Amino acid sequence: MDKLLGSFTKKHIDTLKEEDLQHLSNLLDCDDENLYKYNQGLETTIKIDTNKVTELFKNYVYVCE
Repeated sequence: MDKLLGSFTKKHIDTLKEEDLQHLSNLLDCDDENLYKYNQGLETTIKIDTNKVTELFKNYVYVCE
């Protein structure tokens, strides 16, 4: 999960506005299992708000480097 989140953040951090950074912080507060499920398009046990950052994360595909 650290690699997925790190890669996602590294790719998008420079394009995010202040409001987006708060959304990113909120996303990072979620537990790993639900973040993984959300990224994979699976049902989560928590509600994850829909916003620019969560949509970017939902559609982000991690590729091992």
